Amino acid sequence: MTGPSSAAASKSPKPPKVRHIFVIVLENQGYAATFGNPSADPYLAQTLPSQGALLESYYATGHASNDNYISLVSGQPPNAQNQADCPQFDDFTGATMLPSGVETGTGCVYPAEVPNIGTQLSAAGKSWKAYQEDMGNDPNREAAACGRPAVGATDETQKAAPGDGYATRHDPFVYFHSVIDEAAFCDAHVVALGSPTGAMPAAALKGETGLAKDLLHVSRTPALSFITPNLCNDGHDYPCTSQPSGASALADIDGFLETWVPKITSSAAYRKNGLLEIVFDEASNSETEACCEETPGPGSPMPGITGPGGGRVGAILLSPLIKPGTLSATPYNHYSSLASWETLLGLPRLADAATVPSTFGTDVFG
Repeated sequence: MTGPSSAAASKSPKPPKVRHIFVIVLENQGYAATFGNPSADPYLAQTLPSQGALLESYYATGHASNDNYISLVSGQPPNAQNQADCPQFDDFTGATMLPSGVETGTGCVYPAEVPNIGTQLSAAGKSWKAYQEDMGNDPNREAAACGRPAVGATDETQKAAPGDGYATRHDPFVYFHSVIDEAAFCDAHVVALGSPTGAMPAAALKGETGLAKDLLHVSRTPALSFITPNLCNDGHDYPCTSQPSGASALADIDGFLETWVPKITSSAAYRKNGLLEIVFDEASNSETEACCEETPGPGSPMPGITGPGGGRVGAILLSPLIKPGTLSATPYNHYSSLASWETLLGLPRLADAATVPSTFGTDVFG
C-alpha cells in the first residue's frame, strides 16, 4: 500500500531565508496514535499544530529505527543491517557508490566517501551539532562526545541503563567515517544535549556545551541542531529504565517537548527566521505505507521490511515564517525533510533526497 499521490505537491519558487534549523526526532508512533488521538498527547497534537504547520501526509522511509535516521541526514536508503538497528557497529561490505550518490552493499558505518548534511555544512563553512540526550551519563557505556562503539564491536546501548537512555542507533552522524575518523571533528559536532539549565554530564569534555547554553546567543546556535531525546523521552521505552516514567509513552514525549520547544522558540536564533521540525522516525511495525516515489535501496529488503515504507507518522513545523494553524496535505517523507533543509541552507541534495517531488513550499510557508 502506498500513500497519497505526489500530484498535489507544492513547490516554492524561492525558498524563504531560514537561518537556523532545529530537528527533534521521536520514536515509533503512527499518525493515528498521536495526532489522531490528541487526548493522549495534547501538547504535540493540539498545542503545537495551533502554533505552526501540521504535515498530515508525512511518511517514514523504513523500519526499524536506524535506517530512518540515516535517511534523514544523508538520503541513503535502508539496507539489511541498518534495518536490523545495527547491533554490531560494522563497516560496509561490497560498497560502491552509484552515480546517484547511493552507496551499495550493506553495513552500518558508511565509507568516508559518503557525505551527510553535517559534512555538507562543514564544507560550506556553516555550523551544525547533533545534541544527544544522556550521552555520557554512564561513561562506561559511551563517551559524552561522539559516543559510539568501536568499529566492529557490539553496540552496548541497544537497551537503556539506569540513568542513561542514550542509544547509538538514534545518533545517525556517528555512522559515517566522514564524521568519526577525525576525533576532534566528531567531538565538536556530536555532543551531549545537557540539561534544560545548561548542566552537562560529569564526563563532558572541557568546553563541550549543550543546547540550552548554545541557544543563549545567535552566534553560538548552529545552522542545524539535530536533537535526539533519550529512550524514555522519545517514546521508545515504556515503562522507562533510565528514569521514572510518566502516565504513558506519549505523556513522556509531551513532557520533553513542553520543556524544550519553548526554549527553542524563545531563542533569538529561532526568532530570526528559524525553523523547528518535530517528526517521528517510523510508525508501528504493522504500518508500512510509503509516499513520494520511494524505492528500495540496493541489496535491501523492502524499506518497510514487509511493505514499501515506514508508515504515516505526520510532522510539525514551527517558524515565524509559518502561519499558525496551517494544515498541509502534501505528501512528504524523510528524504523530503533532508531535501528541504538542504534547499533552505543552500546545499545540494544528497542521494535519494534528489528523488523526492517536492520540498517544504507554499503549502507550508504560504
